[in-house]
Amino acid sequence: MNIVENIKNNPSKYKLLTNIYNYTVGRNKFNIRNNKINLNTVLLQKVKIDIKGKNNVIFVDDLSIFNNCNIVIFGNNNNINIGKMCYFKDTEFWIEDDNNSITIKDKTTVAGETQFAAIEGTSISVGNDCLFSSGINIRTGDSHSILDLKGNRINPSKNVMIKDHVWIGNKSMILKGSIISNDSIVSAGAIVTDKFDESNVVIAGVPAKIIKRDINWNKERI
Repeated sequence: MNIVENIKNNPSKYKLLTNIYNYTVGRNKFNIRNNKINLNTVLLQKVKIDIKGKNNVIFVDDLSIFNNCNIVIFGNNNNINIGKMCYFKDTEFWIEDDNNSITIKDKTTVAGETQFAAIEGTSISVGNDCLFSSGINIRTGDSHSILDLKGNRINPSKNVMIKDHVWIGNKSMILKGSIISNDSIVSAGAIVTDKFDESNVVIAGVPAKIIKRDINWNKERI
């Protein structure tokens, strides 16, 4: 049995070893001040964590891997929660303001150059076994204010939800208020701005709409 299988079968046994690697060999930079990071048996390679605030929590479950990733938090009482056996490459988690959350469940893969950005007390939720290509942006807000002619703000931030087993294509954008349901595909270059409650669909276009129904997908090229 190889070392990977050993770790999978008994991750708690190897927690200390991976933590030593993360803090000595992984070339990671942590600036966490009085905040909490809870790492189980995870591997971090060239990961930067910069937190400016208090009572923020980052939790990463067993067997997840981060390669060349940034985690930035400006605010208080924010949470990042990562499930088991996830893989992230060239990924940025960006949080501003207070009471935001980014939750990614088990076995989700990010292949590269993807940003998850939550602001103004909103949440990004990603289900199990999702697949993200590269050049992707997931955002809960517009960063700046849009006003009506009376000076009232008209662009509040909103939650984003991506459910289980969703494939997000290259250079797509998932914007505030979006919902993508189970076993669906977001086409390359799509801009999603709506709630898609129907599962097993292909979503494409600008703005994105359903172009095909009754589909599913598999990571393997069958």
